[in-house]
Amino acid sequence: MNYISNTPEDISSMLKDISASKNTALSSIDDLFSDIPGNLRIKSLNLPGSLSEIEICEKMKSHAEKNLSYAGYKSFMGGGSYEHFIPSAVGAVIGRSDFYTAYTPYQPEVSQGTLMSIFEYQTMICNLTGMQASNASHYDGATALAESMIMAYNINSRKEFMVAETINPMHMSVLETYAHAAGFKLHVIPYEGKSGKLDADFIKSHMNDSISAVLVQNPSFIGVVEDLKWLADMAHANGAVLAVSANPISLGLLKPPAEYGADIVCGDGQPLGIPSSFGGPALGFMATSQKYVRKLPGRIVGETVDKNGKRAFVLTLQAREQHIRREKASSNICSNQALCALAATVYLSYLGPYGLNKVAARCSDMAHYLAGEIAKVKGFELKFEGSHFFHEFVITYPKTLTYEKLFDHFASHKILAGVDLSKFFISEHNCLLVCATEMRTKADIDAYIKCLEAIKW
Repeated sequence: MNYISNTPEDISSMLKDISASKNTALSSIDDLFSDIPGNLRIKSLNLPGSLSEIEICEKMKSHAEKNLSYAGYKSFMGGGSYEHFIPSAVGAVIGRSDFYTAYTPYQPEVSQGTLMSIFEYQTMICNLTGMQASNASHYDGATALAESMIMAYNINSRKEFMVAETINPMHMSVLETYAHAAGFKLHVIPYEGKSGKLDADFIKSHMNDSISAVLVQNPSFIGVVEDLKWLADMAHANGAVLAVSANPISLGLLKPPAEYGADIVCGDGQPLGIPSSFGGPALGFMATSQKYVRKLPGRIVGETVDKNGKRAFVLTLQAREQHIRREKASSNICSNQALCALAATVYLSYLGPYGLNKVAARCSDMAHYLAGEIAKVKGFELKFEGSHFFHEFVITYPKTLTYEKLFDHFASHKILAGVDLSKFFISEHNCLLVCATEMRTKADIDAYIKCLEAIKW
């Protein structure tokens, strides 16, 4: 069956029109790609023969069975994507056709339901972070952090940034891509090997009036929680801003970044009712103070009244948007994760402040219990003993033991042991990033310890 709707006559007519407009002769579709060198063109796709729907389903099933069934394992993996309990209410609401098929509200006046849900989302993000204004979301935590960097440049027009080495390495890659395109210079802040905290001496020696912003993650990728008020004060004294990437669940327990001086707060909203899946979709949240609201990228939904005096919602400050004034836009991200933002809204509404605090507290309790038990096992130690952490931390294991052997040993007992840090930090060999959320029980942790004690090294 031919799935291309254009007939030979349609194609011929199109080529004729293009030929006339460009004053060149085009005889086939291939002529449209003449600028591409012949050695770079695909000669043949070598696609297999067609299959029936039943055969396709069986083939895809066989491929899927090659993956570990996440549901059948007790996961202690973290590193940016986390397993949390998702109330059934989340799926019930976002699965409704009127929400599930909704997209960016280009006609906001007739999208009151979508705008209202986004407004509620923004309100909750502000409550979480302590900030005064939130946008309608970015693609994920990485783009939210990168947009924070761009926002800082739009605030003070400086092109140098200090970036913590302890941010998510995948987010760092996105920052480097953005910085390369924009001509920005990144100064990477190292961390202290003993504590895992940011190197304060490095920051003091590199802080000057050329720095646009300091970009940090708290809790960091290696799990360490710091009081960053001193950093905010230092940044502000030099005319720079402080941008903090935060785990939203941790904000149910920890001090909101606004309270220690953050100017921009961002992060990945995946823990808020969104499954890990295979790494996406995710949700990038971003909030700021009223002082910088006009520099905040992306969509912002505001509350107003209609001509009859009834409550209504609108997209506001749209002059910043690329679909209004492309050349003067504060961001070229012209969409938002509306469905994922709705999931986060339902999740936070369902839990409420009390429920979120209980989830965060249980995460912390389980992680600290696990860390205490691991420290009792010969050959295994806490990497940053004495530093505060939320729900993930780093352990060291014997140098005679490889990560592959460690992983396979745990996997044979239906346990995912943790994240290999050597994949991200060249200096951190024989280090494992371990995470425990509210999904883990004392029995799960005891099984982890039993498995750890049994491994041969």
